Amino acid sequence: MTGAISVKIAPIMFLAILPSTRERRRHMRAVTAIGDAINRRDWNAVKNLLSPDFSMTDQSGNEVCGAEEFLNSIQQFYEVLGDPKLIFDSIDPNREEVLVRGHLENTVSDVRSPTMWRFLFDGPLIRRIEVTRTNNEMTLPRFAAARRATAD
Repeated sequence: MTGAISVKIAPIMFLAILPSTRERRRHMRAVTAIGDAINRRDWNAVKNLLSPDFSMTDQSGNEVCGAEEFLNSIQQFYEVLGDPKLIFDSIDPNREEVLVRGHLENTVSDVRSPTMWRFLFDGPLIRRIEVTRTNNEMTLPRFAAARRATAD
């Protein structure tokens, strides 16, 4: 009798796990897609991956709020740097977030060092990216904050 109960419970437990596995895969695909779109400079594809209340922040508290500000900032950032390539060395799902280690492939030493990103989601869309760099090196939110300061 015990065997019959566990046979009935096992499929139910499996079905309970399946949605979170599906969601993790969807989140990992979104992270890979945004990296690919940025490297292709396909700004429409990038925008389609971002939630309406998107934000990006760094460890110093600099922040970019909204998809439009993010797109403007990243385009300016890439213009200043020449033609960097975003490299994701590892992409790891962790509950409702995706943790990424990588770097920018570029000749400018301040941006090619290791970087960590934490992606948070609103359904299938990226809601927030938190970026961490060592030694207070340049981040996109820091770059955007400096641009805003000089514009004022």
